[in-house]
Amino acid sequence: MFDKLKSIKKGYVKSRDKPDQSLPYAKVQKRGKWIRRFVKIALVLVGLSGAVAFIKASNVSQTNHKLIAKMKTYDDKLEKASMGQSVYSPSLNRYAQGFFQTYFTQSDNDDDKQKRLKALKKYFATNISSTIYDNQDSQKETYVGSRLLNTFTKNDVKIAQYQVGYTVGNDKNTIIRVFNLPFAQKAGQYTVLALPYATTEQDIVGHVGKIDQDESNNADLASSDKVQAFVKAFSEKYVSSKATDMSLIMKEPEGLEGQYAVKSIDQINVSGSKNSMNIKYLLTLTDTETKLEHSEQITLTVSPKGSTYYVVKMIHTQGGLLN
Repeated sequence: MFDKLKSIKKGYVKSRDKPDQSLPYAKVQKRGKWIRRFVKIALVLVGLSGAVAFIKASNVSQTNHKLIAKMKTYDDKLEKASMGQSVYSPSLNRYAQGFFQTYFTQSDNDDDKQKRLKALKKYFATNISSTIYDNQDSQKETYVGSRLLNTFTKNDVKIAQYQVGYTVGNDKNTIIRVFNLPFAQKAGQYTVLALPYATTEQDIVGHVGKIDQDESNNADLASSDKVQAFVKAFSEKYVSSKATDMSLIMKEPEGLEGQYAVKSIDQINVSGSKNSMNIKYLLTLTDTETKLEHSEQITLTVSPKGSTYYVVKMIHTQGGLLN
């Protein structure tokens, strides 16, 4: 019995001293190192990708800012260019005439003076004090009328030049003077930026340029039945139709809606080729109501369409060819 217990104890000691093969410690430790390395590498890659994305986003943002700045510059140049020459604007004309009517109407009555001040505040910029246009000691003035002469830009400020008529006191003789009105414009609204100032009317008559016209004439095309028939048919439809009815034969439809009738077509001149022609002619019209006549210079840029032609462009001059 004792020997049996001794052998069991001996076996137990041997089994306790023998390493447990179910726990490969070295392998687990090695695998852990690789996992830590992998995590570190992944974190580095994520950091790098974030930095690259940030740099790209910054570049895109800078590019967008540059494009926006360029677009604003082009818009400003276009706006200045459009105001550099005389440009008639019905809305500006209504605004300016309303201003001049208020400005050049002054009364001896205190209530009328206050009404005038209140009305002028709606026209002038908000940071202009009413004291500069509160003419308490001025004589009685009565507005007669005004007309637009020109619009232009001076020192980056838009100017509307008007001829204004008014009377002073009880004198019925109309005084006519020219005034420049500085104004700002945005989204179809206007603001007076300063007091209108007197000036002299510019001489607008002169020889400052010539039209860019092609003197060549393809006599065969000009006299052909096809061109002659087209010009006649087009002109008659143009004066009798609405713009919407001209959309099938014109890229930019126009129509006089029966206000005029064709009296004659003369001086037909054709340049270019059969595939892209410029047809010029003198169109004489009769007003259907007054029976008065007037003539217009027409240039049509046309291309073939079936058995006839399609009007790519119509201008009311005989220059500036649209090739």
